[in-house]
Amino acid sequence: MLLKIGRKARRIWSKIRLRVLGWRIRARKVMIRKLKKQNSITARGQKIGPIAPARIRVASFNVALFSLAPAVATSTGSWVDGVREHEECGLKSILKHSPLHSSTIVNENVCKKVSINLPENEISMAQNRVLRSPICFPLIGSREYGSRSILDVLKEVDADVLALQDVKAEEEKGMRPLSDLAFGLGMNYAFAESWAPEYGNAILSKWPIKRNVLKATIDVPRTGELHFYCTQLDHLDEDWRMKQVNAIIKSSDHPHVLAGGINSLSGSDYSFDRWTNIVKYYEELGKPTPRTHVMRLLHENKYIDAKQFAGDCEPAVIISKGQSVQGTCKYGTRVDYILSSKGLAYQFVPGSYSVVSSKGTSDHHIVKADLVKLKEGGPSDRVKHTSMIFGQKMVTNCLKRVLTES
Repeated sequence: MLLKIGRKARRIWSKIRLRVLGWRIRARKVMIRKLKKQNSITARGQKIGPIAPARIRVASFNVALFSLAPAVATSTGSWVDGVREHEECGLKSILKHSPLHSSTIVNENVCKKVSINLPENEISMAQNRVLRSPICFPLIGSREYGSRSILDVLKEVDADVLALQDVKAEEEKGMRPLSDLAFGLGMNYAFAESWAPEYGNAILSKWPIKRNVLKATIDVPRTGELHFYCTQLDHLDEDWRMKQVNAIIKSSDHPHVLAGGINSLSGSDYSFDRWTNIVKYYEELGKPTPRTHVMRLLHENKYIDAKQFAGDCEPAVIISKGQSVQGTCKYGTRVDYILSSKGLAYQFVPGSYSVVSSKGTSDHHIVKADLVKLKEGGPSDRVKHTSMIFGQKMVTNCLKRVLTES
């Protein structure tokens, strides 16, 4: 009798523990979805399932909450999901407010300025609207959306691992529209809400995602694990960004790739005159003065910038005079990065870094770079040094070409 009671008590306790564990996991609002297991995966025209890939393409993209283009277009060209309609009271503000700022709303004339070095409509922007983090939403019916979806532009990038920022994923709708995008790309995904419910960062991968926080450990076939971090730092205040990036550095327990919206500038990207113009332009917009503390901290902690391995410039993304790299946002500055931490068992492929036009689907461009696994015991330091010199020469040649044409 006592034995039966004991067994029943253990079963009840087991159920309680499972419910508590499920509640804790649910409270974290971190979602991982895996597609059906495939025997092989096609990447850049080659099946790589059981075979180690020659290189890994990683990319970062701020998708602007799918507000400027749908995640996936239906056969009629309408949206699968995304920001389409709002109540009659107008646009709802669900911003993550910086603790150091009481409001993220700027004056109504801000959106009239399009960029400092990009042709008008190169990156879609709304006119005369309240600014939301970090994009402008168009009024419903105020313009015709382009024919391209986020899926279209990301298919062209053909990345193996993607870091997406400002993502929308509604749990009650099966994590759409993010899940639709992942399905269309044939990728697994991990999502973590960030500054508001149903909005946050996502990592997509062609290979299984083993775990994440939104750190993700990618299980690369026959190559080993790749630790991949996706982030979107505060878009207003450098001091707050410093606290955030310090937390990332201190919590890092593996060498990793760090990709996403760092939202800080790197001084080496700009000449003195160019920097002066940027500061003046930001002041005219009412934006905080640009600073470089975060990028300096990352460089001090031996993070390697994929920009050092730059290839040919994409003509659609213009480089401003006095700037040595393509801009990634509507202001023409570089705020989106792909970096590798010290000790990473992978290195960037020379000539593989580039900024790809988002073709009006976002107010940010896509940043991509290729990685290769270092051979154990190989001359990694010499290879990295050679690659860095090669990348710097490519950037210099590209800048000379742009300045000559201008």
